[in-house]
Amino acid sequence: MDILRSRSWLVAETEPEAAHLWLAEAPRAAHHVDGLQHAPVRDGRLVVPAPHGSVFRAAGAQEVVADDIAGPRVPRAVDGGAAARAVEGRRRARVHPRKPYGQRRAPVNRTAPALIPRGAPGNVRSVTMARPRRAGVLRRILAWSVVAGLLAAGVAGFVVYREVTTDLPPVDQLLRYQPPVATRIFADDGALIGEFYVERRYLVPLAAIPPHVRLAFLAAEDADFYRHHGVNPLSILRAFVANLLHHQVVQGGSTITQQVVKALLLSPERSYERKVKELVLAFRLEAKLSKDDILYLYLNQIYFGAGAYGVAAAARAFFDVDVGDLTIAQAALLAGLPQAPSRYDPQRHPQQALARQHYVLERMRAEGFINAEQYAAARAERLTFTPHRPGTYLAAPWYVEHVRRLLEERYGGTAPYQLGLRVYTAVDLGMQRAAEEALRAGLTELDRRQGFRGPIRHLDPRKGDAFLAHLAAGGAAQAGRPVRAIVTEVRPSGLVVHTPGDRGTLPADALAWGKTRVAPGSFRAGDVISVTQAGRAGDGTARFALDQEPQVEGALVAFDPYTGEVKAMVGGYDFNRSQFNRAVQAHRQPGSSFKPLIYAAAIEHGYTPASIVLDAPIELPNGNQPPWMPRNYEGKYFGPTPLRQALARSLNSVTVRLVDAMGIDYVRKSLGRFGLEATLPRNLSLALGSAELTPLELVRAYGVFATLGKRFDPIFITRVTDSEANPLEFGHTRPHFEPVMSPATAYVVTNMMESVVQHGTGRKAAELGRPVAGKTGTTNDTHDAWFIGFTPDLLAGVWVGFDSERSLGAHETGGHAAAPIWTEFMKQALGDRPVVDFPVPDGVTFAQIDPASGLRAVPGGEAELEVFVSGTEPTRYASAPEAIEPAAAPAEAPPADTD
Repeated sequence: MDILRSRSWLVAETEPEAAHLWLAEAPRAAHHVDGLQHAPVRDGRLVVPAPHGSVFRAAGAQEVVADDIAGPRVPRAVDGGAAARAVEGRRRARVHPRKPYGQRRAPVNRTAPALIPRGAPGNVRSVTMARPRRAGVLRRILAWSVVAGLLAAGVAGFVVYREVTTDLPPVDQLLRYQPPVATRIFADDGALIGEFYVERRYLVPLAAIPPHVRLAFLAAEDADFYRHHGVNPLSILRAFVANLLHHQVVQGGSTITQQVVKALLLSPERSYERKVKELVLAFRLEAKLSKDDILYLYLNQIYFGAGAYGVAAAARAFFDVDVGDLTIAQAALLAGLPQAPSRYDPQRHPQQALARQHYVLERMRAEGFINAEQYAAARAERLTFTPHRPGTYLAAPWYVEHVRRLLEERYGGTAPYQLGLRVYTAVDLGMQRAAEEALRAGLTELDRRQGFRGPIRHLDPRKGDAFLAHLAAGGAAQAGRPVRAIVTEVRPSGLVVHTPGDRGTLPADALAWGKTRVAPGSFRAGDVISVTQAGRAGDGTARFALDQEPQVEGALVAFDPYTGEVKAMVGGYDFNRSQFNRAVQAHRQPGSSFKPLIYAAAIEHGYTPASIVLDAPIELPNGNQPPWMPRNYEGKYFGPTPLRQALARSLNSVTVRLVDAMGIDYVRKSLGRFGLEATLPRNLSLALGSAELTPLELVRAYGVFATLGKRFDPIFITRVTDSEANPLEFGHTRPHFEPVMSPATAYVVTNMMESVVQHGTGRKAAELGRPVAGKTGTTNDTHDAWFIGFTPDLLAGVWVGFDSERSLGAHETGGHAAAPIWTEFMKQALGDRPVVDFPVPDGVTFAQIDPASGLRAVPGGEAELEVFVSGTEPTRYASAPEAIEPAAAPAEAPPADTD
């Protein structure tokens, strides 16, 4: 009987004396005979299924093993019986049509002994199944175990996949990538002066990023970025080897696509579930976006440290250059930062940062991104880093902060921090610096006049080192800039003081403060004082001078009268000390600086600069209160006085008489033309500036005079664009001037204010050496000091005072405390501009008048040239002075000003 393997079937050729073979694992379709299953006879052949390793035994005599071992069929004995092995390959045995046993022919080319059980009848009942071999069973168990394991793993993987991916965020949202982008504020010359952001980021298109910058990041993070499909197993292996060789993490295994997924679509948690999500989303992202789109997201999203998000912000933060100007060396350093921004911060860890940069350069050369010459040049390039900026105000902090408020009002509270606006302002940085320096110096000088207040505080000397360490962030003392110091020793010759980072002496002759000299014995070890560096002795020891930080505050605002643009604004002594912007937020009584607005109403009412008004004590009813008796500053009175002199001398009684004569309602209506937002009192105290105004508001009102009768809105912002330079609602802001007063009236009042500077309370401003019109102001008890003035080119105003109701000190009037600050600012702001006169408009007439009477001067008599609104000049010649007596009118509140 021949047995051979054909596909999955065992084929046997029958012969008369041979027994049939049976197999327990026969197909279910086969019928059952004597407890065994068998296959049907097909075309005279008995076909029996025979998996590899099946063992058969005929009547217990011999076994036949069918397996997959290649080679010739060789019978072998198993358990004492003879066996025949079926081999791999297709062999066929002839099978004759089924006949009775007695008529069967002998097989042809028999190669194996017939399986005839001894003494067994020639029927199928004599054939029995052999017990499987143990090795075969183990192989079958192992095979089925593997299959079952793979099947179970597949099912489990599918379940996990379905579970993990049911709540995955859609990658489509990255098509609308709109991250928080920093809003940048620019001066009128394009200089960056401020930023507002949640994340300091400047969104830039990929085309704006130079190729060598992109290649640096590919070399550092994912050199195969353009060759993989989102996940790169080789990258993971390469990172493992690189990190092993360097004994630290120098290369990550995640692709750039995976990093984008982690940064924009997933939470920062570390878990297997998140990793699976990351892999799935990486594949999805690659299917949705192009490689360039993914790289664009990556380079604009990643964090570099120093508050910088995205490569454009990093270029500015570390090198203060645009991303398009980065060198290969700079790009390599930046490319090394995202892996560990703190560890590779070049400011704090320069050695680690440079080592990381060298690694990136080596990777760029190895990948063929740069050649050997470029590599050598980049390695040799000396990098200079920009100090990290601690805040968002780079210059003109008061101005920038006010612009932020305007943006919030215009676009919403979060707009300055997320929309990436580009805001162009009207500020002139030269004027802004001049304003800050002039105000700071003026307040310091005022404080010096009031005397030394003593040490700031006293510390236990043993705690001095800790105190200095706390102050060390402020840096060492610089020439002209105050710094805190602690007294460590008191000597007859002076003090030994320590400042953050320095140690020196404060000689006794440097303890002079104002007009007085402070003795060394006034101090003790442990006192904290303010000093400025005054140089160094021959042995290199630092020398300091006593300083004192003023408690008084101030504000300065400057306009270009031709455009309405605010060119400079300072809101206090030190922005770091207080961000309260007194220029736009402090509502203070303007005192006598309000008088030009009253005089404008008088000129339009028919008065002239030559009109005579009595300057004498006046007593007015005040309801149930004692009578109101407005007094001139220092209690001096001059009798009948022309309005020009009354304004120049800031005579209170004359101004009150004017308002009383014109009527409070007329005056209030006239004042409405100036755009004042303050509530104007309905009593005669209005004449002396009892209404509370901001410095910006009052300076803007003076702009009506500077523009010959036109009112304008202050312009801080000239243009706003979105992050892609598309103009927004502001567009190009154009000045809007509204005529509210005749040019002739405005010029006459301006001319009268020139006399204030030339002959009156504002004489300090005459030092400017060019035509100036202005007015001082001082409130009761010298709580506030003002000077508002302008030239044909520039309009500015200064306020000085305490935030609380405190006196500035004796004699600290507007002319003494505020006018010097204004003058110093104007000197620096105007520089060498040509000196020009105020333009004379139509409708103005000049005439010679008698100063005593205000009438036409008689020939040969005393005469002064005066200006009039045409038609109001006197026609009569002098004979006697005229006076205007006040009508009886109650005053509801006490005055606010004496000046």
